[in-house]
Amino acid sequence: MCGIVGYVGKKTSIKTSIITLKNLEYRGYDSSGVAYIHNKKIQTIKKVGVIDNLLNELTNQTSKICICHTRWATHGKVNVQNAHPQVSKNCKFAVVHNGIIENYQELKAQYKLEHFVSETDTEVIANLLEHFEGNTIQKLEQTMNCLVGSYALAVTDGSDKYLYVAKNKSPLYIAKTNGGYMVASDISCFTSQSYYMLSDRMVARVGKNKVEFFKNGQPINIDPLQNTFNISEAKLNGYKYFMEKEIDETSTVINNIYTRYSTIFEELFKKDIFQDINSVYLVGCGTAYHACQMGAIWLQNNFRLKSEAYIASELRYSTSLIDKHSLVVLVSQSGETADTLAVASLAKKSGAKIYAITNVEYSSLANISDLVFPLCAGPEIAVASTKAYSAMLSVLHLLANHTQGKEKALEGLKKITKLINIEVDSKVIDVVSKSKRVFFIGRACDGITACEGALKLKEIAYIDACGYYAGELKHGTIALIEPNVVVVAIITNNKLKAKTLNAVEEVLSRGATVVIITDDPTIKGNFYTVCL
Repeated sequence: MCGIVGYVGKKTSIKTSIITLKNLEYRGYDSSGVAYIHNKKIQTIKKVGVIDNLLNELTNQTSKICICHTRWATHGKVNVQNAHPQVSKNCKFAVVHNGIIENYQELKAQYKLEHFVSETDTEVIANLLEHFEGNTIQKLEQTMNCLVGSYALAVTDGSDKYLYVAKNKSPLYIAKTNGGYMVASDISCFTSQSYYMLSDRMVARVGKNKVEFFKNGQPINIDPLQNTFNISEAKLNGYKYFMEKEIDETSTVINNIYTRYSTIFEELFKKDIFQDINSVYLVGCGTAYHACQMGAIWLQNNFRLKSEAYIASELRYSTSLIDKHSLVVLVSQSGETADTLAVASLAKKSGAKIYAITNVEYSSLANISDLVFPLCAGPEIAVASTKAYSAMLSVLHLLANHTQGKEKALEGLKKITKLINIEVDSKVIDVVSKSKRVFFIGRACDGITACEGALKLKEIAYIDACGYYAGELKHGTIALIEPNVVVVAIITNNKLKAKTLNAVEEVLSRGATVVIITDDPTIKGNFYTVCL
């Protein structure tokens, strides 16, 4: 959720880099800060809240080097002390960090590091850099060898000549800019035509006129990549909120998938993609996991192939049966989800086939995979996934139906666009907004939609919501059904309609308010109805 921007080059206003940092506001954050060089000393300014709070704190500061950060608290409370950048004990190093260092407490004890002013794992990195001997590249290499976890680091050592970066399991990029170079955790910050992508455990020394790359202490060469990011797609363009804009873009995204897969269908499916496969693991987190659950049902029904969905953060630590006869389908909007990447690494070691379904074709997940299925959703700035979820379902549906041939498989996408822009009665919205708790229920695929609906309501409206399979409601959870509770029942499966309606009657008898979302206009009763 955190964001990094850094600059090295001709002396320029610090505000310029902070304004660039605002491109990463979509990640969600609770504080921001900047470190820069003034009179050969590291200076920091940090503020809690929105980036504008940081901008308002700035006057006319200029520097040849600065590193900026937006933080989403993981270690320590939301306050100025825990905001990034974090500075070493004697102010020789300042660090901004995306990721989590799992062994930071052990490192404090091992190296007898003291005098910490924050509760963060990141401050350990700054103090390790100060602790080790050698030049800054050597110090970074030694520090990386100690760290367990994920990190993208931007570091200043007080010099006004170089900025240093390193990464492992978190994305970091470098691009040429006016008068120097910029580093960032997302290419949405860049306006240049090309950029460099760091691989895991790589270090870079970034100067005004050149970038040098190192791995295991040795200089290496890497090739730049073409920047295909369209910055205009990441603007509000007349909308008040990105979420509203991105929901409205869903139809466009489905059409983008139709157009793109019309041209790449034969290339993706030129051979039997399930050849020598005994089982399919569909893996994701949150919304992506719900998409995986749908995909598992479709694949199992269509191919009679054992297909199961897994939560990435659980699978990576389980006793997995993934082997060379497994197919692992990894679903991630960003392609940088840490737990999903960990499963990708596990699958690679097991000799499994790896397919990625991702919105970012230059991502770490895309690079590790044998086959990449693009989501074609464009930038998703709102933190809660909307159009990308529809894209995930669309691509998984294509994967599950590709043997029908291109025309028939793509034809199914056209039906999805008919479900966009459904009108919801304002009374329904009012009832849900005033409820103390909302339960979403459904059967089969509707049960998965119920779980996704509950997740969205919690994440966006901060309303206590839970998703359940309708048949499970009576096994304990029904004890919580009472007046002022809303139950949203999703019914699109005609075979199981009666079963879900039985659950509706049970909750109505306990005083709940019911909203039914259905494609069957014949369903009538003492409840609100939203027709698809």
